[in-house]
Amino acid sequence: MRLRSCKSARFPYKGKWQESFSELLAMENFKRKVSELQDRTTNVFSILLNCFQKYEINPSPSAYSFVIKYVSHRCLFSQIPAILDHLEQEKTLEVPEKIFLDLIQVYGKANKLQDAINIFYRIPKFRCTPSVHSLNSLLSLLCKKKESLLLVQDVLMKTPEMKIRFEASTFHILIRALCRNGKVGSALELLKTMQLEEYNPEAKIYSMVLSSLCRHGGVTEVLSFLEDMKTAGHLPTAMEYNSVIDVLVKEGKVNHAHSLLEELKSEGRRPHVLSYNSVLHGFCLANDFQNVEELFDEMLVMGLLPNIFTFNIYISSLSQQGKFERAYRMISCMDKIGCKPDTQTFNILLAGYTKAGEKEKIRGVKKEMVEKRIQWNSNTYSILIEGLLHNCETLEAYRLFKEMLGNGFVPQPSTCNALVCSLCEMGKHTEALRVLEVMSKPISPDAVVWEALLYQFMLDFRRKPFDFEGIIGILNLLSAIF
Repeated sequence: MRLRSCKSARFPYKGKWQESFSELLAMENFKRKVSELQDRTTNVFSILLNCFQKYEINPSPSAYSFVIKYVSHRCLFSQIPAILDHLEQEKTLEVPEKIFLDLIQVYGKANKLQDAINIFYRIPKFRCTPSVHSLNSLLSLLCKKKESLLLVQDVLMKTPEMKIRFEASTFHILIRALCRNGKVGSALELLKTMQLEEYNPEAKIYSMVLSSLCRHGGVTEVLSFLEDMKTAGHLPTAMEYNSVIDVLVKEGKVNHAHSLLEELKSEGRRPHVLSYNSVLHGFCLANDFQNVEELFDEMLVMGLLPNIFTFNIYISSLSQQGKFERAYRMISCMDKIGCKPDTQTFNILLAGYTKAGEKEKIRGVKKEMVEKRIQWNSNTYSILIEGLLHNCETLEAYRLFKEMLGNGFVPQPSTCNALVCSLCEMGKHTEALRVLEVMSKPISPDAVVWEALLYQFMLDFRRKPFDFEGIIGILNLLSAIF
């Protein structure tokens, strides 16, 4: 015998308050009983039905919602189908969409994506009209992982049958997923479709596409989209300009990058220090030191405080010009404004002094690094080792090489190659082989190194007994590498 609904309960003359009161009592009874459960496999829904049967009423939508949340929270997913089947048979019950929104999220958190899709398709069977909210909820889940993106197309193909119309928020979800996965071309097509559907994309959608283009697109595409963004009435932020400037500098178009910087200022906006750093770096790479000077001065005039990267670029520019005294004095300027020099700062100075053969200056920089407790890195050792080799101080370079390894740093291939060749010239085969042993692990020696080593062995063979151990060592290294 079918239970009467809340509206035809056994208290027909008490009105709506009696219905609500009966439902409240049934729910309190249900909550009490499930709180006393010891067996996790107990059919919770049957308890709910019994509690409501006591008051001769059927479970309300809120009761269904509660029991679904209850079993989901306890990962009793096997009980959900029976609850949904019963709900589907309640022909007189108006089922709110929120039940399915919550269930889609529950399945998503449990990584049951196909179940989430199935419940989305099933919504109309519950006398409920699915809206874009259900669609967006499902798409948000599917777009989180790259492997589930393939399921999105099937969902979108069935959306017209369900009479769900896309909204701007739907496009936003899809464009964001495409950008995140590097499908910027598809994101651009979807943006055009959005405009054809007479939607006005928000600034954040343009920002996402621009950011993705800067990572995956070319200069032409980036600049073209930047103009489209402005035409649409969305002025790029200073940081978005900076992303475009970075792309231009990486492509060697520093003058164009500088023009964008000027454009930003002409709009009455203050460029970010990162934008200046990018353009400064571009001019430095192009050996355009005059523009480096002018741009650095411009920063100071505008009241922008240079950071460590700004100073390192500027010091590198001065060092490349041989203006070592000015470069070194910049460290004092950095200290005055509270910008502490880092390892890279001193590496730039060391590289400049090494190239110029300024031994005393090198010692001075090393001393200051100790005083300021600046840690050496792999690049520091490489600069000093190559400088020693240039001055024919091979044994000191080898000592520093061993210290470098002892401190856990991996030498650069060029450093190892130069050291092996220098050791071979001195007849230090054992030491050269030790360097080769290091090279055979993370890095491979080039042909010049092998040629130098074998050539030296041949010279020694003419002077003294053949070094079988040395040759065997070389062969072992060759077999380990190749």
